Amino acid sequence: MRPFRIKHLFLIFAISFAAVSMADGQDTSAPIVQFLVKRGYTFPDSIRKNHRPDSLQQWPDTLYYNTVYKSKLLGSLTVPFISSGIEIKGGIRKAKDSITTTLGIGIGYTWFWGDFIFNENDKITVDPKIFFGLAVTTGLSNGFNLEKGGLYATGFIGVSTFNLVFGYDVINHSPTLGLGGRIDLYTISQKYLHVIGKIHAVRKHKRVNPPITVY
Repeated sequence: MRPFRIKHLFLIFAISFAAVSMADGQDTSAPIVQFLVKRGYTFPDSIRKNHRPDSLQQWPDTLYYNTVYKSKLLGSLTVPFISSGIEIKGGIRKAKDSITTTLGIGIGYTWFWGDFIFNENDKITVDPKIFFGLAVTTGLSNGFNLEKGGLYATGFIGVSTFNLVFGYDVINHSPTLGLGGRIDLYTISQKYLHVIGKIHAVRKHKRVNPPITVY
């Protein structure tokens, strides 16, 4: 049963990733306008008024293009993968031997520190710093041996696209440690970029930078 289940998990991950990659919003407004409206921003020229007190405002009153903004955290759904790692069979105390995972893929969520810019071409430029997150992955081991594959509950931390992965194999009941990477879905579609906490401009906007408006 184990090879059958693992092959189907890979199929589910592949189908889910393809569906997310191909998904497009039906809103005809500009992508940055869509992004901000879905995250609770009220435009100065909007007929909808913002009645929240200043202490509860997440966004500045006016946002500008080509200006660097920062929030407490940024986040995104992510597709992590393990390229190499060590799984300790029997746990650390009863370790008998170890197996090397040659391939693993999953689904999870990543948080990271960084800043972002709204560009006039309706693209959001993100400058990420340090990442950390949680994921569920499944993998093949020892030369693509399905019978020795695992299902891992993992955490990861890293910079750029490279991660140090640590977790637990719930099938083989053993801890694992490895190196891997990930594809953050905000890099495919900016609608998957989540802004967490209060937003502020890193530097005052330049006079030539136009404000972001609905129209």
